[in-house]
Amino acid sequence: MNTTKWSAAMTLVLALAAPATAADAGPSQSVVVLAGSESAAAQAVSSAGGTVERSLPSIGAVVATVPSSRLGRINAANATVVADLPVALTAGDFGPSTNAAVAAMNPDPAWGDDAGRGVGVALVDTGVAPHPALAGRIAHSVDLTDEADGVDRYGHGTFMAGLIASAAPGADIVSVKVGGADGSTTLADVLAGIDWVVEHADEHNVRVLSLSFGVDMPMAWQADPLSAAVEAAWASGITVVTSSGNDGQGTVTAPGRDPWVLTVGATDSQGTVSSADDTVPAFSGSGRVPPHAAKPEVVAPGVDVVSLRAPGSFLDTAYPAARIGDDGFRGSGTSMSAALTAGAAAVLTWGHPDATPDDVKGALVASAASIADGNGTARAVDLDAAMDSAADEAWQQFRPVHGGNGDEVVGMPWTATRWSATRWSATRWSATRWSATRWSGTRWSGTRWSGTRWSGTRWSGTRWSGTRWSAAAWG
Repeated sequence: MNTTKWSAAMTLVLALAAPATAADAGPSQSVVVLAGSESAAAQAVSSAGGTVERSLPSIGAVVATVPSSRLGRINAANATVVADLPVALTAGDFGPSTNAAVAAMNPDPAWGDDAGRGVGVALVDTGVAPHPALAGRIAHSVDLTDEADGVDRYGHGTFMAGLIASAAPGADIVSVKVGGADGSTTLADVLAGIDWVVEHADEHNVRVLSLSFGVDMPMAWQADPLSAAVEAAWASGITVVTSSGNDGQGTVTAPGRDPWVLTVGATDSQGTVSSADDTVPAFSGSGRVPPHAAKPEVVAPGVDVVSLRAPGSFLDTAYPAARIGDDGFRGSGTSMSAALTAGAAAVLTWGHPDATPDDVKGALVASAASIADGNGTARAVDLDAAMDSAADEAWQQFRPVHGGNGDEVVGMPWTATRWSATRWSATRWSATRWSATRWSGTRWSGTRWSGTRWSGTRWSGTRWSGTRWSAAAWG
């Protein structure tokens, strides 16, 4: 993928005398500017002669067009500039196979049509195509692309929605479309999608956010705006489930490298229910993220997984051998693993409605079944064991946060949790936003999302190859 990479802290040396207009300053760039608050970011852009294009209140940032020659002025204003990078999907092969994905996660005896009932799962992806299997399952749809109809013309979002629905048959899916017919978008659009979810979570009881994409960001996670976005969601009581990427051992893509979120790699279930013969495919991303986070925390089926077909979509046309009759499609990748685990998180939340995101992550990780992956031991999601887990104070996370130096660790700004043997959390997490709570020196802005339609750029034009998806892509 041809991408211009910007340093998170540019050191451009500029002359003191500035041109009178932005036009005189030369070519402009689309960038994300983070400054602790939306207003401070906007002011930094204005001082550099730039134009604010959209607001990202959940992370105290804006997307802006700024003359390239003046980007140094934004850094001088104690703001951070990150290029609006293309973002793409990643997956594996598409073709004939067998599938036992949900059964391989060992759903508990209570699992059935009601599993996940009332829990909203937000899917930030390429939209969802009409499909009989999803009738009544899409509780809400919003489209942040120029297509403005919520329909998946690429095929990825429909596939992921089918997996979420299969793992959590009673859950409500909230589709947030940020990718168009060619599957492309940008960092700014993805951030806008996550921001929308945080802002509207209470309206749709969104308790889980499914992110089946991965970006090779050119900076540490502490400076990555995707980390800021997923941490804002986590602080708002939303369990974020994301893929580890498909670049194999030693590489974990953003936002999966953020230490707070639940990152999921892939297993090959060999078409069986038992995890005893499971293996971790070579493409599944894994690694250690400084200062002390091993990723992914869990693995789930991601090889030859069967889900829903979006007839006439890009993927449907490009991979006819992957079709299963009129409705089905087969594929591989950590995208699939993340979507299935997002469904599992919804079931867990349904069974334990007072659970915080730390609880959900802790239960899934602590109860996971050990399998050999050739490079050590991976932990495969075991939904039955997770549902039966006894409460553990160790599930509460204390970690560095976005924007910090890595030395200070904090907990999320929830009311102090008390554990009991019968309920994970004796204190129900507040239905109100925690955006007004100051933690780690960063205030999550309480400003409402503007509602402005975000037009423009789409998912990166990178295409799925015959054997693997692109290196910088959907997970």
